[in-house]
Amino acid sequence: MIKMVSKKYVRDKLSILLLFISIIGLLYSCDSSNKEEGFVLEEFLIDDSDMKSITDSVVEMHLSILQSNKQILSLNLSQKDSALFFIFSLRNKKDLVYNYIYRENKRIVGYTNSGDVKLILLSDINNISEFGSQFGKFIHPTGNSEVFRYLNYPQNLYIGEGENAWPTFELIYDPTYIVYPYVNNRFLYPIMTKNPNIDINSD
Repeated sequence: MIKMVSKKYVRDKLSILLLFISIIGLLYSCDSSNKEEGFVLEEFLIDDSDMKSITDSVVEMHLSILQSNKQILSLNLSQKDSALFFIFSLRNKKDLVYNYIYRENKRIVGYTNSGDVKLILLSDINNISEFGSQFGKFIHPTGNSEVFRYLNYPQNLYIGEGENAWPTFELIYDPTYIVYPYVNNRFLYPIMTKNPNIDINSD
């Protein structure tokens, strides 16, 4: 004998099912909104022994700060005329993303490891072929990658305080740069400076 199911019973079951689906969707939405998307960066290995030694030395100088995760060490691979520049700087995450990368229009190349410390690799060279021809002998990609969740595109990059106001263009953070020039196939002595735009006569 087939039992007849009342319409009220069906409506009640559907209401419970829809309520359950709504709760699951709300929980998923809240969980997703609390997660930063971040960027997936490629891992690079340092092939040049002098560059590796320099990088490890700079990391060792700031090891206690880096291990606390309070600041991030970046390495900007730059070129001016026939000279190459390896520019290290230590910054907090917000300053690295907002002021250094986006305000100064740096290319995010990837990351490299020095012991347990991960350095963010940047460059002033926007053309990837030109970048590879200049720095390909120093580093190479491994095929591995990792998500860096603090590397998000900043909100309100072009909006300052107040309605329709441009942001201030003054430097909010003024780090010291450690610059290693590379001229005539050799690294020169490091330069500690507040201005990384160093002009070196490479002739």
